[in-house]
Amino acid sequence: METSHLLKGEINQTLDSLHDFAKWKLIVTSALAGAGFGLTSNNQDKPHYWLLLFIPFACAYVDLNCYQYLIRIAVLARSLREHADDPLLRIYERECNELREKYGIFDLGKYAGVGASLAVSIVAPGFAVAAFSTTKDINFYVSIAVWVLGILLIVALWSFFKGKNKAADEGEIPDPTKTAPRRQR
Repeated sequence: METSHLLKGEINQTLDSLHDFAKWKLIVTSALAGAGFGLTSNNQDKPHYWLLLFIPFACAYVDLNCYQYLIRIAVLARSLREHADDPLLRIYERECNELREKYGIFDLGKYAGVGASLAVSIVAPGFAVAAFSTTKDINFYVSIAVWVLGILLIVALWSFFKGKNKAADEGEIPDPTKTAPRRQR
């Protein structure tokens, strides 16, 4: 029974870390936006719009760390669901899994995270692209490329996470000791 409670404690600590990452996403994107728009203590600074182009990459970095923690939670929850010594804890994890599968009951945080990343990554860097559009020089085209690359990175990481999380939740992780040997040619 002690092991089950240690695993549940690990889930709770991981959730606390996820909340910290959400705060860091807010802090980092706000700092980049503030510096990018020139909202520093020195009012003589002109805006540095190119800093806004880093917002999608900062969001992607925080999201990637969050996804790692969410996958960890899925593995821990599956372990408790299948092997917990405490029958009440096992029943609880099975019910949570059933609600997650049927209704997506615990998906709101995931969607909020990726939604916030996409929202700030579309809006704030859009100002940088608009600022560079007046000249239509190389900065304009580079800013569009960097902006699109950042947004594509967020979407790709989300897609990658969904597949890995499903595999971790369902226990479909291949066992390397049970793979068939490769044929020699």
